Amino acid sequence: MQVLFGGTFDPVHDGHVAMVDQLRVSFPSAAIHVIPNNRPPHRNSEVSATHRLEMVHLAMGHIQGIEINKIEVERSGPSYTIDTLNILRKQFGNDESFVLVLGADTIRKMDMWYKPMTVPLLCNVCILNRAGERIGIPSVLSNMNEIVDGALLDNLPSGNLIRLQTPDLFVSSTLVRGLIARGAKQLPIPPNVADYIVKHDLYQDPE
Repeated sequence: MQVLFGGTFDPVHDGHVAMVDQLRVSFPSAAIHVIPNNRPPHRNSEVSATHRLEMVHLAMGHIQGIEINKIEVERSGPSYTIDTLNILRKQFGNDESFVLVLGADTIRKMDMWYKPMTVPLLCNVCILNRAGERIGIPSVLSNMNEIVDGALLDNLPSGNLIRLQTPDLFVSSTLVRGLIARGAKQLPIPPNVADYIVKHDLYQDPE
């Protein structure tokens, strides 16, 4: 099983690390691919993909079972999920179980993705429910089969949906960038990432 956890990671924070830990528990037989994107299609990133990739390495590179996957950083143009799925399908074959991990903000915008109707044909989907929240299913995923046990996905390549409850960490990259710009000293990010941000003078200008 290949679990795909993508994002801008601008910057990576404690919530991302906690989500990866939860994915390792929920999918113990899987390889967890953390995939920083190069050019997010629907927003601008604050810093370069090179910096964001390095910060993800600092935050998660030591975690067993995690692969920091550069597939999108090394690809030019917008980082469309469908392109990544197609490339990985060619790499792993049609019988491999893929689980695409999506958070609340991403799910709400999924109908506006590039070729979103193709996603259920190429992978399973894991929705990360925030504490006290149950996210509605977008129309592009409405025909997927919802299951409750992640172990069932081991031999199911695509077409299924599962929900996971995320840890109660109310943190976002937007919040972290604001704290850095205001000169806050206590940040919800790994200490080595904080050191990297200071060293390279990142996120210093108020948004």
